[in-house]
Amino acid sequence: MLLGTVFLVGALAYARAPDRHEQVNLAWMAGLLVLSALDAALGLRTLVRLRLRRKFAWVWMATTGAWALLSVVVVAVLLRG
Repeated sequence: MLLGTVFLVGALAYARAPDRHEQVNLAWMAGLLVLSALDAALGLRTLVRLRLRRKFAWVWMATTGAWALLSVVVVAVLLRG
């Protein structure tokens, strides 16, 4: 989860840059958001497998979806402003 947060902070930093609308910066932001969601998914899946067992096996998928959606929304808001 920590590495996912680092990737998210990197995407947010690109979104606040003065040249944020250039194609290469948009590509980096998209890549960092994908890596952030992937790392969050792997971390949450590991936590669920270690702690919650099978009773709440779907929790990591819902939480990862929320993480990815909120990340994209925050970056989109920063790109508009």
